[in-house]
Amino acid sequence: MLDFHPLTEQDLDKLRPYFTDNPSRLCDLTVGVIFIWRDYYKTEYAIHEGVLYFKVDYPGTGTMFTLPHGGDIHAAYEQIRAFCQKRDIPIIFYPIPRQELDTLMSHFPCARVMCDRDTFDYLYEKEALQFFKGKKLAGQRNHVNRFLRTYENWRFAPMTGDDLPAAMAFLDRYAAAVQKDSGSFAEDLEKTRQVLYNVERYGMVAGALWIGEEIVGFSVGEVLGDTLFIHIEKADREREGCYQMLVSQFAQQFAGEGVAYINREDDTGDPGLRNSKLSYKPIELLEKYAVTVEEGPCPGREGQWEAVAAEILNHPCPCTEKS
Repeated sequence: MLDFHPLTEQDLDKLRPYFTDNPSRLCDLTVGVIFIWRDYYKTEYAIHEGVLYFKVDYPGTGTMFTLPHGGDIHAAYEQIRAFCQKRDIPIIFYPIPRQELDTLMSHFPCARVMCDRDTFDYLYEKEALQFFKGKKLAGQRNHVNRFLRTYENWRFAPMTGDDLPAAMAFLDRYAAAVQKDSGSFAEDLEKTRQVLYNVERYGMVAGALWIGEEIVGFSVGEVLGDTLFIHIEKADREREGCYQMLVSQFAQQFAGEGVAYINREDDTGDPGLRNSKLSYKPIELLEKYAVTVEEGPCPGREGQWEAVAAEILNHPCPCTEKS
């Protein structure tokens, strides 16, 4: 039986070996997202027979399970089923990558599948964000050129411990300028500070954009497989081209050999953030599915999981938006 424990920073080294691959390229299945948002989502974990399980509580949705890491996936699904049955709670999985749906639905043929456009990750080719080449990205390139014309004393460099006071000063200015009254915004700021003090321990990379002796933006991410995941990205909105310059410089610095893609995560449904991320011309929006298992008989559905899964896999989620 699964025995779940609250996820803490002290568990990082023990769990890291489970995150050696991420074929779906979803940000939710990385060390960064799981640990940064562990308190907000009340994340708990269990290790049973070499398989890592995560149980989370998303606001307003209740208990959900992420995709198990390692081992026999069908045996893992049975462990989750037994855990939920003993506690009389529904079996809900989230986020499930599109390519894992048929396996999940073959095990739970009576399931309701839903998706939410607000949660989709933005995936880009690395060269597109490094240099903004081509007609489609002319607008981003123009912002960079204006930044270069305006600020001659700029530089970008990987962050070190010596840069932390300047980074914290920038973060204070950023928080005062944005002023969002939400729990997630406060949690984001708190975890950003925590990550900046523990970049190496988290196995991440961080870089800062400077003008003179002042940081005007920084990004934090991690490389997993062929993808650079950008978990934190903040810049001075009052300086034209600052965000575009940060995106370009971070990609040039850290999307090295072996990296083909950059994941800049979701837009949370924020219209401004959505327009911004679409303007960088993603090559794909990575869909995330919530699967609610319906136990017991499901008239008309027995043996039909192949057709249901094929329908989803062959036709994008109705709310998918391509750039």
